[in-house]
Order: sequence, then C-alpha cells, then structure tokens
Amino acid sequence: MHLTSTALVLLNAQRHYLEEQPDEHALSLRWQAQVEAARRAGHLVVFVQWDGEDGTAGETFTRGWVLHPDFRAEAGELRVRAIAPDAFHGSDLDALLRGRAVRVLELLALPGSEEGEATAQTARALGYAVNPVLTPA
Repeated sequence: MHLTSTALVLLNAQRHYLEEQPDEHALSLRWQAQVEAARRAGHLVVFVQWDGEDGTAGETFTRGWVLHPDFRAEAGELRVRAIAPDAFHGSDLDALLRGRAVRVLELLALPGSEEGEATAQTARALGYAVNPVLTPA
C-alpha cells in the first residue's frame, strides 16, 4: 500500500456527469492533466462513483454510472461508491484515506457541484485540509 499525504479526489468523473457538459472533450482533457500531475507527484487518486436512483442518468450499474471512458483507476488507486452528495457519508472513504496517511484532499468536481461542497465540508470537519482544484467551466 502506497502512503502519501495528498489525494486527488474526482467527484464527478462518471459518464453521465461529463457527457452532459457542452465542453465534454475540453473538460475531460483538463481533468486528465490534473490526474496525470497527481500521479507524477505520487499522490493517491480516488474516483468516487455515486450510486444513483432508479430511472436517473446515474442509476447504479447503468451506462451513466460507470466512469467516463477517458478515466480509469490504475493499480493502487481507489474507486469508492458513495451516496450523493457527500462522498464520506455511507462509504469507507475516511478509513481508506487515513489508512494511507492522507491529510490533504484536492477535490476535483464540476463548478458549483453539490458533491464538491458537501464533501469539502465533511472533509474539513474530519480534519483534512481541503484544496478545491479549480478548472474552467
């Protein structure tokens, strides 16, 4: 297990989130650059997959629920299932991060996303330093 003090947490990398964006390709390229930079720096990369309600674009185990095809978790990286809007609520994210000595979270989310705000709030309450990763909309 790789120990690192920083993790990049992708909160909206599921197919249905990105395919709904008018600039999907450009946004994906910017996010891929962030992921590659985190990997080069030796940071943990975490992909959050939100379990969706039946009949929604992100319904669990449907096409929209999977990660966008431009992203994949590599060996040693994490995929965490959670219930929106807070990646910590009902998941083992906190235990997984603490088990890897993570103290700083870089949150990558769509601008203004409810998931980004809720996850950042809980992360701070749990004692993590939180750095939102700003990418143009």
